[in-house]
Amino acid sequence: MVAARLAALLALALPAAAHVIQITGVTIRTDPTRTTVTITAHLPLLAHTDPNVELPRRLRLRLDDTWFRAVSTAITRDPGGDTLSWEGTDPRPAASFKLDAPIFPDVPGDTTVVAVYRDGKLIDRAALTPQHPAAVLGENTSAVIRRFIEMGIAHILSGPDHILFVIGLILAGGTFRRLLAIVSAFTLAHSITLSCTALGIASLAPRIVEPMIAFSILVVGIENLLTGKPKFNHRVAMAFGFGFFHGFGFAGALTESGLPQNAIAASLAAFNIGVELGQGLIVALAVPALAYLNHQSPKLHGIVVRAAAAVIAIAGAAWFLQRTLFA
Repeated sequence: MVAARLAALLALALPAAAHVIQITGVTIRTDPTRTTVTITAHLPLLAHTDPNVELPRRLRLRLDDTWFRAVSTAITRDPGGDTLSWEGTDPRPAASFKLDAPIFPDVPGDTTVVAVYRDGKLIDRAALTPQHPAAVLGENTSAVIRRFIEMGIAHILSGPDHILFVIGLILAGGTFRRLLAIVSAFTLAHSITLSCTALGIASLAPRIVEPMIAFSILVVGIENLLTGKPKFNHRVAMAFGFGFFHGFGFAGALTESGLPQNAIAASLAAFNIGVELGQGLIVALAVPALAYLNHQSPKLHGIVVRAAAAVIAIAGAAWFLQRTLFA
């Protein structure tokens, strides 16, 4: 029975991580009266500890917004292998389930494969690794969309590097149509790499992505300082070219949170919408403020723009050095 279950779990894990050499299985079953969790683990990983203590300690599972707490437990050992199954029951149902970490994050090569059943029907699954350590499962599509929109907004607004790059792109001003074209070029580029990375089509190592994001901020700051009024076509090309690297940066946050297998397209689109909403908020605040300042005092506007460009360039240079020399 356990061997068959592990074989099925391996089949689930292969699409997400073809290099898997060991599987820890987590099965979550919920109905209107309770939630039952079964962990199937290899005995050597437990290192002679008490499974009734060690496995609940390692299970970082939340039912909606509260931690899973087993009021009854049972252990079944596989007489023909090196695995055991721990089962715990919490007398509460849940609409969604969040795992914050794999069961054995300290074991290289071990993947936690999770399957969620509601009223006996498989509704979601995920594979957790140290690279993709968390997942929210069991949500309906509307909840997924709402969560990923909020995540996208929070990511761009909490990232000073992305904010400074966007401000740098629009700092020199211009007509509404030209500013829209510049921001759209950035949006198109980072949407491409964000989607490719999240879907496993292409990726770029953070050791390359993070310094390039910093370099993009340095370049846009220096260009504003040296030219004052950058050429429109050059600014569009810059927004598009560096946008690819910012997209890889956005993807890092997205893949770490884990895309729900039952709503990959919806979650990816929602995260992208959230990023655009956050980006739009930055533009909506910065452009009118700069235009008003220019209308009131062109001289002061010029001083503010050059000072802002200097701050952007200095921040970009500092981040670039930090991410290349001290990473």
